[in-house]
Amino acid sequence: MAQRMNLLGEPGVGPATGPGRPVPSRADVREGLWQACGAFITLVIALAVLAVGSLVDRHPSQDVVTGPHGPFPAAFADGAPVAPEHVIRRRAELQVLAHGLSLRWVGSGLAAVNLRTGKEYWRYERRDADRTLFSFEASERTVVAGFDDGRLVGVDLRGGGPLWSAKVPREKGFRLVELVGGQAVTSAPGAVRAFGERDGRSLWTMRTPASCPEVLLYSVHALPDHLSAVQVMCNVVTPDRGEYSLLLGVDDRTGEVLWRRRTVDPKQTAWGDEHTLLAPDRNDEGTVRSLDVNRRGAFPRHAFPRDELDIVAAGGGTVVSGTDPGDGSAYRDTLLRAYDTRDGRLSWRLPAPDGQEYGFPVIADGRVYVVRRRLITEADVGRPLGADLLVLEAATGRLLHTLALPAQTVRDDDEYFEKLDVTDTADGALSIERRDGEGTLLVATD
Repeated sequence: MAQRMNLLGEPGVGPATGPGRPVPSRADVREGLWQACGAFITLVIALAVLAVGSLVDRHPSQDVVTGPHGPFPAAFADGAPVAPEHVIRRRAELQVLAHGLSLRWVGSGLAAVNLRTGKEYWRYERRDADRTLFSFEASERTVVAGFDDGRLVGVDLRGGGPLWSAKVPREKGFRLVELVGGQAVTSAPGAVRAFGERDGRSLWTMRTPASCPEVLLYSVHALPDHLSAVQVMCNVVTPDRGEYSLLLGVDDRTGEVLWRRRTVDPKQTAWGDEHTLLAPDRNDEGTVRSLDVNRRGAFPRHAFPRDELDIVAAGGGTVVSGTDPGDGSAYRDTLLRAYDTRDGRLSWRLPAPDGQEYGFPVIADGRVYVVRRRLITEADVGRPLGADLLVLEAATGRLLHTLALPAQTVRDDDEYFEKLDVTDTADGALSIERRDGEGTLLVATD
């Protein structure tokens, strides 16, 4: 017996021809086809509407963009400056260096300032001006900004125009955005999410344990073999839920959690090299341990005495500690010590001359950049005070270069906030500013 077929040629559901089941006429068939075509057209229209809605979300309309003004500024050089000789003065603000630009907060958005001229190159702001920008990160092509209403926006570095927008629910409190390996990563309730840097496409979602419903992303560190080391702080807003911190190994293709480990406050940790995390031991307050991080987990390698390792900078296989062995002051760093992250051994030490101290350094391209200045006293308030930028070889501590910085007026006798720190380096420029972020920003270049 021949198998029954329907009008679409599918077996098993053809029209029955037995008693009481009349065979449809040609007119019935034509009417059915027209109805099917109508349903198909309606489906196509609905999909088109959804596609337009998606495009609107990727190119948000609630934005105000001014600029760019003039050609895109060239970078000063590749990498960190080798022997900086020139200093540019700019107004100090919370900022990020990118290419020949300084990115800073403005109103309900951010602006890019040409470092050479000090003039605004472009400005991006949300049209709803009551919005607050929480944080932003920049790569060579893109700036990703996170706002207080959960909106995440990708902005083109060259022109300031919005590339995409995504709505990410959030708990109360601050939100951090990390831009790593072409992925924009941020937190959501009970999760960490990743989006494509240029198109905003949702890449993966990592769920945190049930005991961590409030998630504050602290950092994301890219490692080999598609591994991201994600540091989060749990239940910071509602500590009654049990506040703690986690280090998670995450597959950066799928968001799969490969392993997790409880740690101390991540603000006390630092990455010594591509796969070495330095962190105080949770069970031994007097010890700092180096952890070898890979896809299998985070394994202790070396131990450092806590009183000698107050980490102020790390990178490239070197960790630098700043202490004050003379007076034991927690607010002064009069001695720098450097350790090799591979074997934990002391590489070099550099005491400051009597009456002087160091700010926080930065390590880049095998060099340590640090400011040294005379200790501030109450008598210095309102007076200009000079300082020196030192460039050291990271492996040996050998002095490679010294640059006398322009004198800056001491605004306060608070010795902690008056210190000068190296805060960032990118594309041939180095930023130096007061620890409280006020006053004058100094940009040093070759």
